[in-house]
Amino acid sequence: MRKLIVLIALIVCAINNAQDYTVIHINSVWNSRNDYKELNKLKGVRIVKANLEDQQPSVRRQIKAIPVIFIYKDNNVIGRWDADISLSIKAPVEELQEVIDNSKYTRVATN
Repeated sequence: MRKLIVLIALIVCAINNAQDYTVIHINSVWNSRNDYKELNKLKGVRIVKANLEDQQPSVRRQIKAIPVIFIYKDNNVIGRWDADISLSIKAPVEELQEVIDNSKYTRVATN
């Protein structure tokens, strides 16, 4: 019985601490050679790639440079990287992973 209670407590704790991380990489067809190549090195995230041309006008208006990378935790943006004048993102993959890892220990404010 004691083992069952411990197992249930562990499952409840795991469910409560489970977080959904998504990395969204948006680029343009004409700039595909400048895709961020290091995304596959990120741990504990779901990666989604999209073309700017396929997005709704409301999304396209919010993006000023491509490519752009967003990191979402439980549907809240916790990080964003925009391309520089070279039309590429120069941030090291460790920087993106650090944002993910650090957010595991902080709560995102919700309205």
